[in-house]
Amino acid sequence: MIPPMPLSVRAATTTLAGTWPRRLAWLLPPVAVLVTVLTGGLAKAPVPAPERVAAGDAVDVGPVRLAAQGWTIRDDVATSGLEYSGAAAWLVVEAEVTALTDATTTFPETALRLPSELGLETEPDRVVLLADDTLGPQLQPGLPARVALLWPVGDDADPGDELALTYLRSRLSDSTIDASRVWRPDGVAAHTTLPRDDAAGDAIAEEPEDDR
Repeated sequence: MIPPMPLSVRAATTTLAGTWPRRLAWLLPPVAVLVTVLTGGLAKAPVPAPERVAAGDAVDVGPVRLAAQGWTIRDDVATSGLEYSGAAAWLVVEAEVTALTDATTTFPETALRLPSELGLETEPDRVVLLADDTLGPQLQPGLPARVALLWPVGDDADPGDELALTYLRSRLSDSTIDASRVWRPDGVAAHTTLPRDDAAGDAIAEEPEDDR
């Protein structure tokens, strides 16, 4: 006959029997995550291809909702800026913009990209509010505003009848310098093609010297 197990041994056995299931329960989730990572289960979902939108369609680019509507080339707007930059005219893109932020903000100058073959700067030289000719206007949250984006061009600038534009998205992320949050580039949001509209920028056109 096998002698009965001492009380201390039975207690230890009971404790271990109750402890290992709990330990196993703690270990299973990390092991499952590790297996998932090793097998590629947590890989990022593929980013959808940028959509193509019609001229005038609004696109969410992060800090603002933007709708480019038409473009032209003209030398009768912001003429003092032309003299300063030494350009012959402006490539003007007229657009409607609505701030999606909680506080007032400025126009995100990286939100639109022109075709590289034009050889122009990646950002507009200036952003002008069409309502009152304000340069670099403050945009109020939720309030649509019409603006003109101006790029300086030479005498030989001729993009043709249509202008291809790319909307570039930004995302809010933590600053690496302080505790603030900043907007960082986040890829292409959409593509569009604008028709030439020689009325673009009419709201800020200056009178010729002879007519004053």
